[in-house]
Amino acid sequence: MSNIKIGLITEDDTDWDAVREIIHRVLDSNVTIKKWTSGGSVAKKKLSRELKVLFNKGCNVFIVVQDLDRSPNGSLKDEDTLRSELEPLFSVVNSFSKHICIPIEELEAWFWSDSKIIKEIGGEKCKANPNPHQIKSPKEALKKLSIGKNGKPSYGTNRNAELAKKLDMVECSKYCPSFRELVKFLRSL
Repeated sequence: MSNIKIGLITEDDTDWDAVREIIHRVLDSNVTIKKWTSGGSVAKKKLSRELKVLFNKGCNVFIVVQDLDRSPNGSLKDEDTLRSELEPLFSVVNSFSKHICIPIEELEAWFWSDSKIIKEIGGEKCKANPNPHQIKSPKEALKKLSIGKNGKPSYGTNRNAELAKKLDMVECSKYCPSFRELVKFLRSL
């Protein structure tokens, strides 16, 4: 597809910045990406309206990134249910190029797949996790891993875009289905 203009919808700015870096790595740094962040879980009531706004701004590709959260009892919510709730909201845009990316728990789980990133955050003795999608609260786990001798964490989500630039996309694709499907979708454009 030529003249790609992507409408990227995420839960917050740090997720948006990280996914933007992945898009630029897979496609081209000149690809236009329009932004909408929901300030938390992608608000289903606002999603249709925002998709329409992005469509009217010329977007012809749409990507929604929504974390698969945990329910109050601590178990993961159902991915198929979340996907089936989001898919009908795309009906407001006349585009066949749309993708729903659902990282298990948090996008930060992707970083756990890359040993270089984990060593950068936590030190040489730290290792990547072959099951990053099974880490409970991956963002908090990264913060805990990064606690230095001063007792303060060096990792914060404001580093996500920087880490996304370095992320080993082959390793992450191997261990994180949501990442693999996002990259596959981008390469199909």
